[in-house]
Amino acid sequence: MKNKILKSIFLLGLFFSACKTEIIELKTAPLFSNHMVLQQQAEVPVWGKAEPGSVVKLSASWGEEVETQTNPKGEWEAKIKTPEHGGPFEMKISSAGQELIFQDVLLGEVWLTSGQSNMEWPMGARINNQAEEIANASFPNIRMFTVPKNLNGTNINEASWKITTPENVKRFSAVGYFFARELNQSLNIPIGIVNTSWGGTRVEAWTSIEKLAEMPPSQNEAKEIIGQGGLSAIAENNKKLSLEVAKANEEYLNAPSFSVPENLNQWKSIALNDLAFAAPDFDDSSWKAFEASGASESKITLEQFFPNGTLASDGVFWLRKSFDVEDPNSEYQLHVKGGIDDYDYTYLNGTLIGNSFSCCTDRQYTIPKGLLKKEGNILAIRIIDTGGEGAFRGAAFIESEKEKQQLDTGTWRIKHHAFFLNTLIQEHHYDFETLLEKEAKIQANITSGPSTQDPNIYSILFETMVQPVIPYKIKGALWYQGESNVGNHQDYQTLFTGMINDWRARWNADFPFYFVQIAPYEYVPEASSQSLRDAQRKTLTLKNTGMAITLDIGEEKDIHPANKKDVGLRLARLALHHDYGRNEEVPTGPLYESQSIHSNFIDIHFKYVGTGLVAKNDLTGFEIAAADGSFVPAKATILGDKIRVTSNKIKNPQRVRYGWKNYFEASLFNKEGLPASSFETP
Repeated sequence: MKNKILKSIFLLGLFFSACKTEIIELKTAPLFSNHMVLQQQAEVPVWGKAEPGSVVKLSASWGEEVETQTNPKGEWEAKIKTPEHGGPFEMKISSAGQELIFQDVLLGEVWLTSGQSNMEWPMGARINNQAEEIANASFPNIRMFTVPKNLNGTNINEASWKITTPENVKRFSAVGYFFARELNQSLNIPIGIVNTSWGGTRVEAWTSIEKLAEMPPSQNEAKEIIGQGGLSAIAENNKKLSLEVAKANEEYLNAPSFSVPENLNQWKSIALNDLAFAAPDFDDSSWKAFEASGASESKITLEQFFPNGTLASDGVFWLRKSFDVEDPNSEYQLHVKGGIDDYDYTYLNGTLIGNSFSCCTDRQYTIPKGLLKKEGNILAIRIIDTGGEGAFRGAAFIESEKEKQQLDTGTWRIKHHAFFLNTLIQEHHYDFETLLEKEAKIQANITSGPSTQDPNIYSILFETMVQPVIPYKIKGALWYQGESNVGNHQDYQTLFTGMINDWRARWNADFPFYFVQIAPYEYVPEASSQSLRDAQRKTLTLKNTGMAITLDIGEEKDIHPANKKDVGLRLARLALHHDYGRNEEVPTGPLYESQSIHSNFIDIHFKYVGTGLVAKNDLTGFEIAAADGSFVPAKATILGDKIRVTSNKIKNPQRVRYGWKNYFEASLFNKEGLPASSFETP
């Protein structure tokens, strides 16, 4: 009888244990971590999850306490007051017997940085004076939180605030870092940067779908997305379509396919039936052999074998090379300048020595001691190229204190292993010659999955890269983007203004918004990047905005100018002038204000002339037109704070323009050394 009673009690306990709801872990949004910077002298929102209906208490060592209650979903948000800048402090959050403690918290100025590749561009990629800038980057009061690139909104959970050290800064946005450093040194205040940027992206991807549906240039496509149930519903439907596509491709190729990973952890561990290629004793004699010169103009790329646009110009491929070293007992590094595009898994003698998920950041992998031998070392690299040029972006070296050997020379072997098809990685069994010979037939029988991994889907980056950081308290926002919108420059002012207003409404704050005018670059001939630059200039009619002009630091053949320092400094100049009381500093270069039309010349008046206008070398780049709108080159002369423009070919002139080319070297500056913006008069 006693055993029966005990058994009943035990079973009853199991029943109640099974019925009890699992405790929800106390969490904050990922932006809250050790080393974070919080906006000073503000009511700072803090949010997260905890047990539904529970009380959440926040206490900070600067003397503030606040509490709130979770909603039925377990969500909570509280606002805690912050005093004047300082730290380090500690913040404690507790609820239902759980506690979180964040240490080394600073109070200072927090700025959001966003845009495409020129804002994403890290210190570890090609920048001027890189070695010196990185070596000197020791600023404990400058921190950066980088939102990882992803299209599902979850990679941010792996991110945290990083203190500026020579090692950490390599992955910082270069523009964001130089901006923060200038503010920190000028104001002696901690600076925090929240960087959320993605190369090659359009302004439409960074704007909410609701805002896009309000604006004429984007409303039709936005309303179609809303009508289909929004991006999440479309993504679910695309997953089903992707499975159908995968099945058909697998049958045709008699080879498996793999889903494109949705987050960084999945990328890091992806299996593609190809790891045998990394083994040092793997027989690669059937692979295509080729000779590399090591010359900068002939980098090793997939496109040197498969023209852009062909099925095999993207995908998974392997490179292998044998090399010797002088002293295998020395400490060596593998260094690929400019990076490996897009993702690499780099093996040496069968051991993974590094993998990176950024196209343009230098690869510097330390080789474990004992891994090298004097002769016959095998370097094997799996490269995943998801679009554009894929493989080495610069020279590759094996380096020790005594030896520096260039590796992107001599004999290499290459194998194309799988096609990249939007949502799918599709393995195949073709050799190089067959891929080239049967390209048209293969492409006709292979279907790409739906474009669920496209970062330019309307509103996708707003939902996955911006929404997760709202409403983190910021002082203002910095933006460097526009290159990808050159093709629809006529809509950019509307779209860009809409995005700024959208962000301000979402944050419920009319914060300053400073942006970079895209730099000159030799786009394809039919492009009109000067019109995009002018659309950016006209966006300055929106209150509380400012523009950093880069007409003097573009590079004709590279859309990513190496001079990121001046970009950051010019953005900082705007902030120091408008937000931190440095009124004596001219915030920007000359901006067109008005024109005075005369019988045979036009006078152009500017804002922000500073202590005066000045020409760099000859004053070039000015054109003038009569009423028919046909522009001809013009003579320009500085007269005090204005420019007089004339041409003996034009009578009764009506309009002037300056710098009206894709690539142009600035000739007009103020005496403070800041270039004038290109412009076209009404």
